[in-house]
Amino acid sequence: MFKLVEAMALVLKENLLNYAEYAVWKIEEEPEFYRAGLILSDWETNYLNNITHPKRKLTWLASRFLLKQLIDTDVFVELLFDEHGKPYVTNFDIFVSLSHSNEHAAAIVSKSFEVGIDVEEPHRKIEIIKNKFLSTVELNNIGETQVQQQLLIYWSAKEVMYKIYGKRKLEFKDDMYVKPFLLNERGDINGILMKNGLVAEYHMHYLLNNDFTLVVGAEKEVSVINQPS
Repeated sequence: MFKLVEAMALVLKENLLNYAEYAVWKIEEEPEFYRAGLILSDWETNYLNNITHPKRKLTWLASRFLLKQLIDTDVFVELLFDEHGKPYVTNFDIFVSLSHSNEHAAAIVSKSFEVGIDVEEPHRKIEIIKNKFLSTVELNNIGETQVQQQLLIYWSAKEVMYKIYGKRKLEFKDDMYVKPFLLNERGDINGILMKNGLVAEYHMHYLLNNDFTLVVGAEKEVSVINQPS
């Protein structure tokens, strides 16, 4: 696996329990490097040519390049998006999720479960919006030290749940809850999503270091509550 990549750019490749594989790539190369490793459809080529911002073009290419390496294939990977913007691959029987920051691309694949991934820069200004994505209970669970790191994990965990759920009109503050967790360099988190009678539980794993914060997760259990008529 990862026959085309240099080890210095691949900063992480791990398994989430036994049902998913994910990776993080540090974006250091020029766009031509990633483009050379991809087979793009006509619409993807047109879309890429219409991206005018250099950084956005680079992260777009890098995330798709990493996905192809994670699948471990030399053939065309048809990555499409549904009506809610959720990515899916048509010619491989897998679930996928992508993420990128300014400096890193991340991808996760699974043959068994819906999955999600989110990578963030460690110095993202997250505290100024904490009241918009955390409930009162979650805010009270924030410890007095390493607040920035805690907030990033909460944010990324809800991003992962949102990606797995895959539908719009989901409120980070009201519809998703992240259970309390102990902050370490890495650890496990559990979250609950409740929306329109759907109750979904998510198992997630986080990783903190000086370069990025990463959360990956999979759908653990889903139940439907009968709504009153």
